[in-house]
Amino acid sequence: MSDVTSPLAGIRVVDLTTNMSGPLATMVLADQGADVVKIESLAGDAIRTVGTGHDGMSAYFANNNRGKRSIAIDLSVDRGREIVLRLNATADVFAQNFRPGVVERLGLGSDVLLAANPRLVYASISGFGTVGPLAGAPAYDHVVQALSGFAAIQSAGTSEPSMVRHGVIDKATAYQLAQAVTAALFRRERTGTGGRVDVSMLDAAVAFLWPDGMMDHTIDNPSDVLPPTSRSFRVSPTADGQVVLVTLTAAQWDGLTKALLDDDPSGSGERGGDMTDTAVRMKGGAEVMRRVRSRIATMATDEVVSRLRAADVPVAPVRALDQVVADEQVVASGTVRAFDHKVLGPVHQPRPAPLFDGEAIDPVPSAPRLGEHGDEVLLEAGWTAAEIDALRADGVIA
Repeated sequence: MSDVTSPLAGIRVVDLTTNMSGPLATMVLADQGADVVKIESLAGDAIRTVGTGHDGMSAYFANNNRGKRSIAIDLSVDRGREIVLRLNATADVFAQNFRPGVVERLGLGSDVLLAANPRLVYASISGFGTVGPLAGAPAYDHVVQALSGFAAIQSAGTSEPSMVRHGVIDKATAYQLAQAVTAALFRRERTGTGGRVDVSMLDAAVAFLWPDGMMDHTIDNPSDVLPPTSRSFRVSPTADGQVVLVTLTAAQWDGLTKALLDDDPSGSGERGGDMTDTAVRMKGGAEVMRRVRSRIATMATDEVVSRLRAADVPVAPVRALDQVVADEQVVASGTVRAFDHKVLGPVHQPRPAPLFDGEAIDPVPSAPRLGEHGDEVLLEAGWTAAEIDALRADGVIA
């Protein structure tokens, strides 16, 4: 997608975020055309060296920071903070995910920056918000999973809570913030003024879990109590792999049982009677599903998938991580792009999911080296080459 048609072309973001939640949020803005200036410490974002990587850049960092420009600044000194204040004067968005109170101590709090630039959208991520007993506590995805119910729901009715083994809360928070920032920019177009946007990881986690994960804890006194829907999140072993299938409608249930039980060589082809009602299926379909899973266990994965897709039953084989990119639907959709990264070499990354007027965004693929764009950013903001050299000589910038 060209700069002209990019939805956020012309928007400048000053990005002080680190790790995943904040950088992913600002990468969404960069993908959609915003100019994101990533301000890092002299040591760089901590995730630059986490996990698989090359030459001081990890895939983890690259997957959360593509399309940005980097400048490395020592924020512990006045001259470093002055750089941020001057960059803020022409910014549309300022993003940070320090613990509550840290940016205020640096002199970069929302009151200071909004007073200097009333059109600014000041976006903040915190672990637990700005009030309450945990307001100043450190937070990582794992910790918020435990507190918000994510670990509990993974137990699937057993006594063993389990973690979602990726940063699901970080990502949910990132997408919440990115959407809220664009909403605040839209409000600014109407009112002429910016304002604050705050998202806590805990709030984002609870909101993300609630629609289905907490449906059994929404009504105080329900008249109908059905088995927990979490029990339907099951993997069914086949003779040579696994599949996942779902039947939410009567037509899907009928398709499933006809496809797998009508010719069951074991002779147990009974399909459970009239189960056109969802509640009846949820209460009485367990025995039928046991027969379905027993049949699936004797069949090849491809045959199960072929039969159920022909019957219009939602089903998919369980793909190993190294098989996802080659899946025929992923390939047909152009979901994952291959390109040469200037540091990492050949890499794969998903394109942004939204299509605008049927067209996919084609983002700038490479994440920046630490401080790569320092001179460029400062020259644009009015520093002279001599002044930049002096800042670097004095250790204010990398």
